[in-house]
Amino acid sequence: MPTHEEQWEHLRSRIEVAVLGGYIDEKEILAHAEEDLEEGSSEHESLPSYARRLLDEQRAAEARWTEPTVNDAITRAFDELNSRGIVALENAGYTKSEGWEDVGNVAKYSYEPMRGATFFHGQDVERGVLGAGLWLAFGALDADGNPSDDDAASLAIAHEVRETLARHGVPTEWNGSVEQRIHIPPFDWRKRRWTQAAQKSPPPTRFSCERVIQGAMHERGVSREDAIAALEGFFSDMARKHYGAQFAFEAHYDPEQDRVEIFRTITAVEQRSDDPAVAVNERFCSQLNAVLKGGIEPGDELIFQVFYLKDDDYLAQAQDEQYARLLDMETDRRFMELPTVRAVRQGVLEQLRAMGR
Repeated sequence: MPTHEEQWEHLRSRIEVAVLGGYIDEKEILAHAEEDLEEGSSEHESLPSYARRLLDEQRAAEARWTEPTVNDAITRAFDELNSRGIVALENAGYTKSEGWEDVGNVAKYSYEPMRGATFFHGQDVERGVLGAGLWLAFGALDADGNPSDDDAASLAIAHEVRETLARHGVPTEWNGSVEQRIHIPPFDWRKRRWTQAAQKSPPPTRFSCERVIQGAMHERGVSREDAIAALEGFFSDMARKHYGAQFAFEAHYDPEQDRVEIFRTITAVEQRSDDPAVAVNERFCSQLNAVLKGGIEPGDELIFQVFYLKDDDYLAQAQDEQYARLLDMETDRRFMELPTVRAVRQGVLEQLRAMGR
């Protein structure tokens, strides 16, 4: 049985890997540290305190990464592969089998057919942080997004993955066998959590909302209405995180366009609420009538579309010119990044769990 000190060192090491890995957000790291608090208590420093200190140190270190890192290059290469029909995932699951499961879900929900895949999983991240480099699984996919038995096609995917990584300055090692994963030799692990790489990555692969809805219905056995509500809830939460939690947002799925539209809601009142959290989404009738040329009554709810994608920049600019002061919110040049297929799927499943579905 491990001693108290050995257990303490194990928990500290786990926190260190999570912080340096760059894929787990601060809240989750601190939550795990709180869970392990009693087990890992020490006369020197508590686990939550240790986690906060490491996060602060990592944030300061990351602020000094003025040049693109190897991790940045891997991300750019994976973005390129995704845009060319190869599912490329970082930190996909914790094991190889979980990684392939994530690949299957992404392939099923992708707007375009995906012909192959490559990924590294959570255990690979842990080894990479500790200086062992990265191992990349690869393989061809069939028409249904499942791993293919076509070895020749899988070998072609491996070559394409290596060539793409090489173009982005990432060296690889591989013995040419379909049974052997591709290896990125050890490198200085610098995965960003708070900052952006100097070179902008291409946009994520476009996904089909309809496929996400169908996937949620199949995976969780829920109704179409519940799946759509979860999708809309995910986008509403995304808007609040991006523009401000104080604002009221609604999201609506448009099946004809296969996209989610986001709206900001404002209530017309004669007197503002004493609660600042409510008042921020209220406007005096006189103020609204002055801008909207009359017809607004107390209790009316006004809905303004939020043009959150870069493709709609001209619409966002036009709306800001008219209503930015009224909404106390600007959208032009504050566009949200299109979420990845994986992020949407995970977000929808989390929404369904919160709904008790």
